[in-house]
Amino acid sequence: MAPGNWFAMKMVAVCIGCLLVVTGCESTADRVQINAQSLHSDAVDGATLAGEIIAGRAGATFARAHAQELQDDTSQIDKNVYDQRLPRYNDLQQLADQIGAALGSMAVKPDDKSLAQSARATLLRLADDAQRMTS
Repeated sequence: MAPGNWFAMKMVAVCIGCLLVVTGCESTADRVQINAQSLHSDAVDGATLAGEIIAGRAGATFARAHAQELQDDTSQIDKNVYDQRLPRYNDLQQLADQIGAALGSMAVKPDDKSLAQSARATLLRLADDAQRMTS
């Protein structure tokens, strides 16, 4: 093999390795932001669901299923944050727990308008907290 070809092959290998590293890795700041955005989305969606319950536009079966689905999502985010040991993971976990608790209360009593009103206020506050974590 000619010396020029060997050098060119090494350069190509180095470039490919760098490209794989750059494209395959998310920074921890990105992961914190992604998890906070997901929690924000779940809280806003839960607050919207609570509003529909209050207005009498969400049936109990739908409200229960949707609240449980959102609660499952926050539980998964909680596990991901714990496994990844992200910066501010205590804040993210606490936020996920609080959002999950509010959603869980709606899942248990999906036709309770008073509970939905309380959950809505809590979820809107928690959505704001999650939004602040993304900036």
